[in-house]
Amino acid sequence: MGWSSGKALASASAGVAAVVLAASPNWAADGIAVCAEASALWATVEAVGARDGMTIRLADGREVRLAGVIAANDLDGDAETVQRTTLALDQMIAGRRITLHGRGEGKDRYGRLVAQVVIEGDETGWVQAALVAAGMLRVAPAAGEPTCAKALLVYERAARSARAGLWTSSRFAVQEAGSIATLAASAGRYAIVEGTVRRIGEAGGRLFLDFGRRYSEDFTVVIPRDARATFAAAGVDLKALTGKRVRARGVLVSWGGPAVEIKFPAALELLDKDGA
Repeated sequence: MGWSSGKALASASAGVAAVVLAASPNWAADGIAVCAEASALWATVEAVGARDGMTIRLADGREVRLAGVIAANDLDGDAETVQRTTLALDQMIAGRRITLHGRGEGKDRYGRLVAQVVIEGDETGWVQAALVAAGMLRVAPAAGEPTCAKALLVYERAARSARAGLWTSSRFAVQEAGSIATLAASAGRYAIVEGTVRRIGEAGGRLFLDFGRRYSEDFTVVIPRDARATFAAAGVDLKALTGKRVRARGVLVSWGGPAVEIKFPAALELLDKDGA
């Protein structure tokens, strides 16, 4: 079940918008200006409503996917959370004009425009920040799009600490790298996993960050050949991560044991002693 299994979604609709708007006193004050990647405003469009928790339907028939985030979906097995997230996005943007920020009219493989989104006339009305701060969305950095990960991760940490929104559910909680059975059962789902890197291997140009002694069975982070330069440019020395505690995020796959492939540095966080 979802966040409040005993309550009907219909009776909660008004409360969703209130949760979004009240989630964080800081996100509204900062606004999109904190993200240099999204400094370019490239379109103003009319939103009709939300198709899902991260897709906006436009009056001209096109769709916009919210860059840098991911919503709960059918693979997560929580229909109530999927509906709540869709409702939250719909209540923010339906019938309103929105501005699209980022790198221009790039599209994803489904033909959706990809952008950071702001309510027109309110430069502090950053849609991604509001929904992440409310615990409605998780941060999902990806190469080739304006992820605004540095700012959005701050909102996500605050939401997780406050157990806001989906962070009340163990289904979406940060998983320990040693929970092999749980991770293996979650193949195909987006997950956030943390643990200590035990060894680093290399084969076929890929780097393998192994989190256990049985590299063919334990959790692994895979860094493909074409992403290694991106990490180096960001000042991340991947081969120096042995013994470091990190938090990785991505879609879980089977690579002997459970694994995530990471192509973007912001998807691999180096944690301090307190796990922050």
